[in-house]
Amino acid sequence: NEVYVSKAINQGLGLSFNDFINKLRVEHAKILMTKSKMPVINIALDSGFNSKATFNRVFKDIEKCTPSQFKQQNGLKS
Repeated sequence: NEVYVSKAINQGLGLSFNDFINKLRVEHAKILMTKSKMPVINIALDSGFNSKATFNRVFKDIEKCTPSQFKQQNGLKS
C-alpha cells in the first residue's frame, strides 16, 4: 500500500517519499560515476531522472555540490 509505505518512510526516516527516492537515485548515480565512464546525461537517465537539469538540481540539493564537482573532488574524469 502506497500510503502505508509513504507514512512509514516519513515517520521512520523523517523524509518524504520523493526525498527518499531521490536520495536512492543520487546514491545510484554516485556509484555509476565512480565505476563507469558514462556521460552525465546517461547516468541521470539510468538513475531515474527525466532530465539532466532535474538531476543536477536534486544532486546539488542532496550532496551540496554539482555532479561535475563531485567527479572532480573524487578524482574522476568528466
